[in-house]
Amino acid sequence: MRPFQLVRVSGLLQAQQQLAVALPEAERMFELNRRFAGVVPPAVARACTVAALQGDVALIFCANGAAASRVRAQAKGVASVLSRADAPIGSLKVKIRADWSVPTPAEKQDIPTVGLNAFKQLENSLPDGALKTALERLISRRQRR
Repeated sequence: MRPFQLVRVSGLLQAQQQLAVALPEAERMFELNRRFAGVVPPAVARACTVAALQGDVALIFCANGAAASRVRAQAKGVASVLSRADAPIGSLKVKIRADWSVPTPAEKQDIPTVGLNAFKQLENSLPDGALKTALERLISRRQRR
């Protein structure tokens, strides 16, 4: 049994009157960012985010100048993809925010010696087959590091 019941974030936001007002805006910004990611290259989508709508202008923050330049070059196409009938977007305002970026992924840790020894023991106890071959490859790759 879990100590706390699992609750969706949207359920928590709807339960609080002050936060319930922010839910539609958060959903709209999520949808805009999803559409934005569909029209720009993946590296640009990771480096930029649609931060706000100010009238018919979409404000986009980019982590570096290269991504900002790419968004500016595709401004008309991006604006047309982000536009909807109820919220037309006429132009983009692209700003470089060096302090904003997606956090870098954590460095992958290697298998410790104890774990490799356990895999070796398992490999030695297995009959010949696909699993034993896969374990041999895993161990040989890890020992080369």
